[in-house]
Amino acid sequence: MKENADKRGYLTEDFRLFYLKDDRGATVGYHYHEFYKLVFLLSGSGSYTVEGRHYQLIPGDIVLVGSRCVHKPQFEPGFNYERVILYISPELLRAGSSEDFLLEHVFAGKKGHVLRSGEEFRRKMLSMTSQLEGEMAGRKPGASILARCTLFRMLVTIGREMDRTDVSPAGPAAPKDEKILEILRFLDTNLTEDISIDELASRFYISKYHMMRRFREETGTSIHTYLSEKRLLLARELIRSGATATEACFQSGFRSYSAFSRAYSKLFGVTPTGRMTMQPLPDDAIE
Repeated sequence: MKENADKRGYLTEDFRLFYLKDDRGATVGYHYHEFYKLVFLLSGSGSYTVEGRHYQLIPGDIVLVGSRCVHKPQFEPGFNYERVILYISPELLRAGSSEDFLLEHVFAGKKGHVLRSGEEFRRKMLSMTSQLEGEMAGRKPGASILARCTLFRMLVTIGREMDRTDVSPAGPAAPKDEKILEILRFLDTNLTEDISIDELASRFYISKYHMMRRFREETGTSIHTYLSEKRLLLARELIRSGATATEACFQSGFRSYSAFSRAYSKLFGVTPTGRMTMQPLPDDAIE
């Protein structure tokens, strides 16, 4: 398939991290990279095709693309497509490997190219990516060493999770229930409003217990967790844009600063006042 795919992207460092959010969808054709790529889907509904295997994705999924693996993302416009992307050099993976753990094997695809796990693991990954981003932006001596160690820790954690016998490979699990899709659209466009489960069920003419069950089946998480994490991601974006922690709290839909601060610290591993900056965005980092 490589003869029909374009080589894309560049990497001059050991690794790079990008945080991307848009609603334009993904229109990238089949292509490959010389480096390794990890995509952590934060929100959105779509798919990734890697080496001929097609994966329907839900938020929390981790896509693992090996060096020279042909792949293509497919995300429809109109939905927020939010993700963390890591580009990692083959040399760094080889240098960080040990006899009992080869980091390149995490991307080998033997158990598939998509890892889907539970809420606890998703929160752990959010915390690690936030920590990694902060260390990459750090100016203190040794920041680059800490960043590299955190990246290795992430990859080992992912590898161990993939080896668990009770973790099923990702399958076709993107939301298909039109009612749940309508609810997701409503939540995304009314994220900062005070939304209760009863009001949501009433608005969409559905039993709240049936709604909560179907929502978890279709998205892999609860409505409360989905709302909380989306608001926290919005708050982090506001803080990055220069808002104070207090402003970000109330502008993202939280009603209590203490509850917001606890949830933010638990999810990202840093307090809301710990400022973080995004890495520069290259023209081709749109996947």
